[in-house]
Amino acid sequence: MTVLVVGATGSVGVHTTRALLARGTDVRALVRKASLPEGVTPVLGNLRDEASVTAALSGVSAALYTSPHDPDEERLAETFARACERLGTRLVFCGVYAGGLRRFVYERFLPHYRGKLRIGARMHRSPVCDVVLAPTNFYQNDEIIKADILAGRYPLPAHPRGVNRVDLRDVGEVLARALTDPAFPAVTGTLAGPASISGRAAAQTWASALGRPVEYQDAESAWRPALARGLAGQKLADFGHTYRLLSRIPVPTSARDVALITGLLGRPPRSYEDYVRDTAADWAATP
Repeated sequence: MTVLVVGATGSVGVHTTRALLARGTDVRALVRKASLPEGVTPVLGNLRDEASVTAALSGVSAALYTSPHDPDEERLAETFARACERLGTRLVFCGVYAGGLRRFVYERFLPHYRGKLRIGARMHRSPVCDVVLAPTNFYQNDEIIKADILAGRYPLPAHPRGVNRVDLRDVGEVLARALTDPAFPAVTGTLAGPASISGRAAAQTWASALGRPVEYQDAESAWRPALARGLAGQKLADFGHTYRLLSRIPVPTSARDVALITGLLGRPPRSYEDYVRDTAADWAATP
């Protein structure tokens, strides 16, 4: 079985690729540069080039699409979806998706994601796409502010009532199963973590794992420069809009969403405490 991962060097793609390799899958990646983990076959090209997209899809059994933070994101997604449909390639989508009331709320409060919402809707309509999954905020976003955390500050804002967050290791495992398991169900839904976490609680969790104080700093004058130290371009702009919203609006945990990811994983999703403990140990081992 050969699987194509689009966005293999991105947050979702990295963890999905690891999970696929752990399953012994033949992994192919559409990339601009051949800097990939051992075992991943690069196909040099980009989403703007229909020929390279077609070449990357040739002979694969399934493909993962995650939308890049790109001003031209809708055209890129359309090119890829049409290629999958033309070749009859099964497509798994992971990104921003919402229907009904949830989509109205997203469009109202996250106008910068309207393009991504249209992409999610386009993938959902595709006859070759039977898995559409939308993760909540990633635990791994904390790694963007690693230097701040190690310096004793936690500057990513989250509403006092909490924001649901999920471990990308769990997201990658679900996607790897979706791409390789013939028994994986057709599903549209949200991949959520087990709890909503406030910014203050996140800082306390890191303090406990590191064994020293970590101060929560939720002022925009603190978190915006912290993000800028690790991000740039459209991704920085998108994250800035998102974190401004998360500082003002809570994201409660849905029992239905937790039940979904539990069923797809075959176990409960990892807790934020587990993620922080594991990451703190990795940081200590590889400073």
